[in-house]
Amino acid sequence: MRKKLNTFYLFSNTLYPHELEYLLSIQSFNKPVNLNILKQIYINSTSSQMPKSFDTEEDKRTYNYLKTWITDTLAKIDVDLYFEWLISTEKKVLTDIIVPADEVVLLNNMKKIGPTNYNFIRFYELAQYYRDYLMVRNRTKYNKVVSEFLSKYHEQYHLLKKINLELDEVTAEIVKKEEFSEDESSYIENFLHTIYFNESLDAYTRYRAVVRLTIYYYNNRQFQKQAVVYQHLDEMLKTPLFYSKRILANYYANRAMMHSKLNELAQSEKYGYLSIQNKNSDYLFYLINLCGVLLKQGKNEEALKLMRKSMPELKNTNNNYYKIGFNSFYIRTLIYNGQSEKAVEYAAHYFDAYKKEIFEHRWHLFFRSYIHALISTEKYGKILSLCKRYKLLTKEKHRIERIDYLPIIQSYYYLAEYMESIISKEKLISSIIKTYTNLMDDNYRSQKINELLSELMPNIPEEIKVIKNSLILN
Repeated sequence: MRKKLNTFYLFSNTLYPHELEYLLSIQSFNKPVNLNILKQIYINSTSSQMPKSFDTEEDKRTYNYLKTWITDTLAKIDVDLYFEWLISTEKKVLTDIIVPADEVVLLNNMKKIGPTNYNFIRFYELAQYYRDYLMVRNRTKYNKVVSEFLSKYHEQYHLLKKINLELDEVTAEIVKKEEFSEDESSYIENFLHTIYFNESLDAYTRYRAVVRLTIYYYNNRQFQKQAVVYQHLDEMLKTPLFYSKRILANYYANRAMMHSKLNELAQSEKYGYLSIQNKNSDYLFYLINLCGVLLKQGKNEEALKLMRKSMPELKNTNNNYYKIGFNSFYIRTLIYNGQSEKAVEYAAHYFDAYKKEIFEHRWHLFFRSYIHALISTEKYGKILSLCKRYKLLTKEKHRIERIDYLPIIQSYYYLAEYMESIISKEKLISSIIKTYTNLMDDNYRSQKINELLSELMPNIPEEIKVIKNSLILN
């Protein structure tokens, strides 16, 4: 029966909950059946139960109409589609190939757009180019309209350009520096917070601010603060303010990470699946985060199935950051599925093939997975050999200023030395305790330390028990 409406089923599965809430809020259908179907799509999208089948007895034209209405309605508010029109029109103006029909659309948009619109800055610049185009042709009628628009929003445009330059500077600081003074932290947080909540600014600038605020909170492990901001953001995403599927997918991915760090795994999984619902250039990154959440919940087979299904996307990307991240998590997923020997084989093969790229991008993440696989297969000599040959302990110490620093590889190295009878039991226990004692004052780090020690427990259960008791960990 489903095959009769297969196209509509596939279409309905691409729709996000926030899209559907917006559509429900603005619909004015004359026919109750249209509203009923829209509500059913929403229920299917948000319910954890099996999706309810659509009525196959209903006229197919009803489904076609609803699909068209949804597509057209969302297209009208899609900031990315609008940006595409802007770029296309700008090119036509700058290359002198704009035609009267294009001009009509441009001038009509000038009547509609204001300084809070997402694409206001770029539209204002398009208007500047268009005015120049008109002036050299002495087209005074249109020139007057465009000049009035530019004059009306002159101050707001320059204010927004100034704010975005400041945003660029703050972004550079966030990316470059791992730690800030109390005054610096206060300034950055307040600056970004104020911009995002300023409803007189354009939506693009506000969205830039909330993205950077997300990064700032993530880097500083302030997930509770992020959650407060996201409560507001969630409501804004049900409006046309900054709507696009790209923005929604990014929001779902960021929210999935936030809930994961807050150990709200069911919520994290929900948003993780939403983030990969529609494939985009960040699909692999979102997938990795989701699989990490699935592993935390013991849904190992589900994670492995997802990763194997996504191998074609892995082959088609040139992003080494994503590639190494994916393969690192794939190795870990194989371990969690009882395929440690296969994990070692895969890791060794990948390392031999992409050694240069690994050390350039995400060596610490990769070696954590690779050495974990070696521990699982009790290849302790190989661990010592890798650490010495590539000076992994020295490399790890260079990360000590990072806010997410944990001497994981050092702990693996101590374990390998102990299992190879190079150090005593007492030396192992005292070394690991000493390594982590000064890091226990941070709740997030202490949680990660506990997870790492639990990972090592199958190999040395009694020793880890002593270490956990000393560090006051469960």
